[in-house]
Amino acid sequence: MKRKIKWAAGLAGALMASVFLSGCIISGESQYLVSADETYETASGYDLEDKKSLYDEDGAEVITMYLTVGQGNEEEGTNYTWTQVNSYSMSYYEERGIEPYKCEAVLQIGDENGPVEGEFGYGERAANATVRLRGTGASEHQQKSYRIDIKQDMGKWEDQKVIVLNKHAADPVRFKNKMAYSLMSEIPQMISARTTFVHLYVKDKTEGEDGVFQDYGLYTQVEQINKTYLRNHGFDSDGNLYQAVDFDWGRHEDTIVNSTDAGYSLEAFEQYLEVKGDEDHSKLIEMLEAVNDETNSISGVIDQYFDRENLYYWMAFHILMGNKDVLNGNYYLYSPRGVDTWYFLSWDNDSILEETYEEMRDAGYDRSWNYGIFTYTDSVLFRRILQDEACRSELDMAVRDLRENYLTQENLQEKMAEYAEAIQEYVYALPDRTFARVTESDYEILLGEMAGEVEENFQAYNESMNAPWPFHILAPSVSGDSITLSWEEAYIFQGEEAVYTVELGEDYTFQNPILSEQVTGTSYSASALPAGQYFLRVRASGGDVDQDAYEYYHTEAGSTVCSTMCFYVQTDGSIAVSAYIGDD
Repeated sequence: MKRKIKWAAGLAGALMASVFLSGCIISGESQYLVSADETYETASGYDLEDKKSLYDEDGAEVITMYLTVGQGNEEEGTNYTWTQVNSYSMSYYEERGIEPYKCEAVLQIGDENGPVEGEFGYGERAANATVRLRGTGASEHQQKSYRIDIKQDMGKWEDQKVIVLNKHAADPVRFKNKMAYSLMSEIPQMISARTTFVHLYVKDKTEGEDGVFQDYGLYTQVEQINKTYLRNHGFDSDGNLYQAVDFDWGRHEDTIVNSTDAGYSLEAFEQYLEVKGDEDHSKLIEMLEAVNDETNSISGVIDQYFDRENLYYWMAFHILMGNKDVLNGNYYLYSPRGVDTWYFLSWDNDSILEETYEEMRDAGYDRSWNYGIFTYTDSVLFRRILQDEACRSELDMAVRDLRENYLTQENLQEKMAEYAEAIQEYVYALPDRTFARVTESDYEILLGEMAGEVEENFQAYNESMNAPWPFHILAPSVSGDSITLSWEEAYIFQGEEAVYTVELGEDYTFQNPILSEQVTGTSYSASALPAGQYFLRVRASGGDVDQDAYEYYHTEAGSTVCSTMCFYVQTDGSIAVSAYIGDD
């Protein structure tokens, strides 16, 4: 309840005009902290605000880290060589259900001449940390990313016990993740993380040698989102914190259950959400039940369970920045104790502003359905939000505010110029030069054109508001002498019915199709097919815009054929659909 109370006017006259408050006098009159007509309006509810002062020193400076690695002991799980630590991807450990190999290390902060007195680790001789690989996708690259854990009672670096060093090997400019967090730190409705450019040197003593420090090039240190992060940002460190993995916002009632339930499996639970905080999942389950109950107004669900501005600005930011990977394990969900509200925190943003680079490296690049609002439409929560006119209006206001006031071309160009100047000497020096994604001349082209992608993404967002939604092609079914080809309905805001172009062929080029038809329904029956490999392509049209299905086929040549399902008719007449995988 908000209340307003006004002081009686006579009270001010009874006060002495010469009273000093805070030792400050302006023009001979006292400076009062409480005015004569002070209002006493109180805020209601819970308002979580990021501590923006944390980012005051997040500039373009490159700090130098020295890491001396040694083989530890079996008890601490550090009895591995540096070669072993770097030899296996994270999927190797996940498949075997074992912890990643790690070794012990001495971490020291310094400059290009060595560790600096007064900085973390100066003068240390015994191990003060452990180090291992990090990042399922990142660990597949030749240049590795690392996680350094500072040992108990060995202090902190910049108030952090876990130091994440990201190589961002797929980022051609090597600063996109840092730029994204810098932009978020300027947006009141978003929650950011501290980042620092790091020049890393490593000396390997795990095999008994005492050589020189090897230059590992440029990294971006990103503040790990964990309980320490929550405390540093002024948040409740004992709240619920999850990292979304393969999460479609479905209820998944057989798997997403409370940790006290008899059938609870942490491994099964974490195929959707990795648990980083409180293991009481009752609040998460309550929210998911509300999200998945179609009888609930989605606007009411958002009022009760989400911070509206944080949600819409988080969506809007990634729409304008063209982050197609935002839902692929690249965000956290956080809720403090005592409130129902959930907040979105971004993670691993190096897929922003990617169009210029994609077109540069692949003349046949096709973004297909992955633009505008369509990044979100295959997920329960966001689908419901986008199908609600009032919710779309709030999202639209956030998109336009960011475009006009925060993600301006001038702001982005200024940051890119600053970061490029700071790091370009590392990008085109060994060892990073060997793994550079573009030539130095193309690097300059990217710097000149990337900022303009925000406006292009804004236009793509507007286009997506008038186009059919992407949809799934369903597995064909056989009945007697006929085969039924079917697909989901392509949703259109205007309520009109989409028209589908259906093609069936024995090769993915469809140059000589078995059939090619236009239909208004979501299925088509044809004569049964003999055993063999087949390709089904379905596209939707509506509002003078064409739309692909989600499915795609990877050819042996490495190209991607959009809106296409590969399937096989077996000798017994049954159907087997070829699985498809995402791009690296």
